[in-house]
Amino acid sequence: MSQIEHIVEPDRLLLYWQAPEGEDRTHRIVAELHRHGDDADLVYLRDSEDYLTAKARGFKGEYPGFPAEKDHTGVLASFMRRLPPRQRGDFDKFLEAIRIPSGAAVSDFALLGYSLARLPSDDFSIIHPFDQATPPFEFLLLVAGFRYYQDTIPAGSLHSGMAARFVSDPSNPHDPHAVKIILPEVSDEAVGYVCRGLLPQFQKWMASGLGVKGTVDRMNGTHEHPLLYVFVAVREGAPVSLGDEVRAEASR
Repeated sequence: MSQIEHIVEPDRLLLYWQAPEGEDRTHRIVAELHRHGDDADLVYLRDSEDYLTAKARGFKGEYPGFPAEKDHTGVLASFMRRLPPRQRGDFDKFLEAIRIPSGAAVSDFALLGYSLARLPSDDFSIIHPFDQATPPFEFLLLVAGFRYYQDTIPAGSLHSGMAARFVSDPSNPHDPHAVKIILPEVSDEAVGYVCRGLLPQFQKWMASGLGVKGTVDRMNGTHEHPLLYVFVAVREGAPVSLGDEVRAEASR
């Protein structure tokens, strides 16, 4: 089992909203959480294309309990209710699920981003953008759009540890900055994509020649809503064959 060995403490996190139904279930970045000492502020991106598109898709314009007419300070405790408390007896199992070693020094703010902070009761999740991260570091990536591609993968062929490649997809009709994820062992076609909040970083990492290694961590969920997780390790000049493949693809 891969583990996160280098914790990156973020200065900001991205708040995603996803339409619960319909053809367009793209995650939209509707707000940011800004670190403020030991707490956090909630800042709505009211004029952004994502925010406006989300409202057109059914987003009510605000995170529950925090009206959109203003930004909000001191919100960390409210968002931490999306995670199990550290005092729980099974908290180590929660850390194991997000591949953070028991006893690792990690703030509550960072935990929100590393865990995605997803709940079955709403349509929000939280993303660590890794926009100020310096290699080496690692994280667990939820593959976007996997449910649309799962039927192209031979039944029973996925297994933990298989290599994943990250390839720029400039001809993508939805986003020219898209980065598709390929599992060469089972298919030459995409099995999904890097989530939108991490695209600028992936493009930067690949263009700068960093070693970006991906391995399948696990698949769970249901057939209607399958979830595929890839463990990502980013290294400075690491002699990793997968990183060499990524750089070759990105330069074409």
